[in-house]
Amino acid sequence: MQTVAIFCLLLLLAMAVAWWAHARRMRLQLQTYHDEIRRLRETSGGLEAALARRGRRLDVLFSAVNEVVMRVDRTGRVMAANQQAYALFEMDKSPALPQSMLLYIRDPEWQSAFSRALKALPDSAQLPDLTVAGRRLAPRLAPLGRDQALLLCLDVTEKYRLEKQRRTFLSNLMHDLKTPLTSLLGYARSLESFGEDAELRKEAAGVIADEAKHVNHLLEALLNLDQIEFSVKDRNARCHPDGILKQAIDMLKAQLEPKQISLEIESMESAVAAMDASDLERLLVNLLENAVLHTPEGGRIVVRVAANGGHCRISIEDDGPGIPEKYLTRVTERFFRVDRARSRKKGSHGLGLAIVKELVEGYGGTLRLANVEPHGLLVELTLPIPPDSKI
Repeated sequence: MQTVAIFCLLLLLAMAVAWWAHARRMRLQLQTYHDEIRRLRETSGGLEAALARRGRRLDVLFSAVNEVVMRVDRTGRVMAANQQAYALFEMDKSPALPQSMLLYIRDPEWQSAFSRALKALPDSAQLPDLTVAGRRLAPRLAPLGRDQALLLCLDVTEKYRLEKQRRTFLSNLMHDLKTPLTSLLGYARSLESFGEDAELRKEAAGVIADEAKHVNHLLEALLNLDQIEFSVKDRNARCHPDGILKQAIDMLKAQLEPKQISLEIESMESAVAAMDASDLERLLVNLLENAVLHTPEGGRIVVRVAANGGHCRISIEDDGPGIPEKYLTRVTERFFRVDRARSRKKGSHGLGLAIVKELVEGYGGTLRLANVEPHGLLVELTLPIPPDSKI
């Protein structure tokens, strides 16, 4: 009996030792787990802080970019945006970020393309162009880490405008060349068939001469525009508008006398303009020809030259019909004409005021057009005066 008791006691002791050892191992393992969890939390917290710092640094970096930049997640939410994006999309008037891109861009087709691009990450994607608040944007989506992307919207408004202007320019040029060439071809064929008719020969010769003259004027104007666009302006150029004005008027006497137009000059002889003399002569002849063209017989043209406020101002005022107000800002566009049929008959090519505007702006000046009462047009050139006005 005593032996059984001792055996039971030893068995209980062994079991206690085993349980103690097992508990110790469990405590050590639990401690190891706690330490691992603590390290993971510290690492996670460090990663979160690092990611937050990285995001803030990226946002600060993007704030210095002149283009529209947005940071988005895989679901299409805008997480952050630079100042240009805030201004263009008026984000200050919307709820605080993050917000769905749908809040700012509601074009269904664009949103579909945007969703496809998000699913295709980490591949970059060029998205369809956008028009926002009158600005043309070319967006591109690029990966930014595993769960975010960068939407960069390049402003291509000026490029788009120039491309549209180029297409219009070419279209108008083709029209302006096709019309006279069609007439030339038609009368040339008429001469082949009915050359013995003296009256037809006379009519054909007149039309051919007029149309050839129109094409020649058009080509000269195009060459002038090309020279203006690509020539390097002499920043030290200077001239006296008074003397050049007198030369330009002498060149136009043959056009003034048949219409009995009176031309009055109010000129400040000491005025000096920072422009090459040949360029100023080209401007003045162009503007005076235009004034003579639209001034009625027995009408009046007034030319004024003055220097004040650090600028030389040259104005030409006629008493013609003027320009409808809705077209005043467009008549300086290449090939634009208020009345295509009417101006075509008079030999106009719609490039005169475009040449004047581009040439004046090339020297840092401005061109202003305004209607005058009761009728007539005022054209005012404002040109810089050289620092040293002595020639």
